[in-house]
Amino acid sequence: MFSAAFGILGILSLVYFGIIVVYSGIETSMAWFWPALGILCFLLARGDAYYHHHRKQVPLWVPVSIATLCITAVVIFLILQVLIFGGMIRSTPDHLDYLIVLGTKVRDDDISSSLKRRLDKVIRYAEEHPDTKLVLSGGQGEDEPVTEAFAMAEYLRYNGIAPEQMLLETNSTSTKENMICSKALIDDQRQKEKERLQEIQKKKQVQKMELERFVRKFEAGAGAVGVRQDLTAAGGQDAAAEDQRISLDFRGPAAARKSLLPALRQKPEMPAAELTPDKPLQIGVLTSNFHLYRAMKIGEKYGFDRLYGVSSSSDPVLFIHLCVRESIAILKDKFMGNM
Repeated sequence: MFSAAFGILGILSLVYFGIIVVYSGIETSMAWFWPALGILCFLLARGDAYYHHHRKQVPLWVPVSIATLCITAVVIFLILQVLIFGGMIRSTPDHLDYLIVLGTKVRDDDISSSLKRRLDKVIRYAEEHPDTKLVLSGGQGEDEPVTEAFAMAEYLRYNGIAPEQMLLETNSTSTKENMICSKALIDDQRQKEKERLQEIQKKKQVQKMELERFVRKFEAGAGAVGVRQDLTAAGGQDAAAEDQRISLDFRGPAAARKSLLPALRQKPEMPAAELTPDKPLQIGVLTSNFHLYRAMKIGEKYGFDRLYGVSSSSDPVLFIHLCVRESIAILKDKFMGNM
């Protein structure tokens, strides 16, 4: 029974390897896994058949150990698949401040199919959310003509996404580095934004103090020349224009001066963004559906308090291969402490 099952699994592995080679080439990442699995299955089938014919010659611990290893491997694989498929089901808020787009293979003449699927998803998202900043994350591999971030930016610009909506992170070469470098870029961008808001608020505070001094002089009936100079200093050209608009003689009756005070004391409204520079950020990560679980776990490990997932579709022919490859990557990152 087990011999037949192992034999069928070995044949299917070799057939799928042939499909991968024909469809995407022998250089497909980790394509070797399938012939290796096929050979292992044939060996297990042969070993099972031998055991059934030579039970007395084979110590019991040998089949028990092999069976235990096989069952453990299957259970671990199934658990990993549950995690991968569970990671594909994510809820995304209506608005994200930043969306991290993870890069992948760039060829000499074109982007890969996987990267194109991600970018097509980015285009649809960006058109619906023009205020979201896109963090394009990906450096340049040894066999890549340009950085993945640059290739993504060119594709998005060609498809109508504004350059000012994009931030390029060009140093990372792995998912771990993607998340670390993207966080550093977002933090740096956020710090610059805070400094800009602080500078605006500082200027507004100075203008407010000058305006209050002007109002006190105005209430006391100061001369027109002195008051006009203070008004210009307090508000710049806008205040000077407003001063020209007011035709009242500042030396006029106190009642007339008093009628202007409510308007002068009125404080200009500040934009909501300037009032809340430290608001919690809504940050998402966009990648292929099979890769989303690992990307988000690595992001949470390296400093993101809360991430929202946005997934793109995967190649249906390679989907099984990609999920198996991702299972191995999850184990590797788990053992290396990246998750």
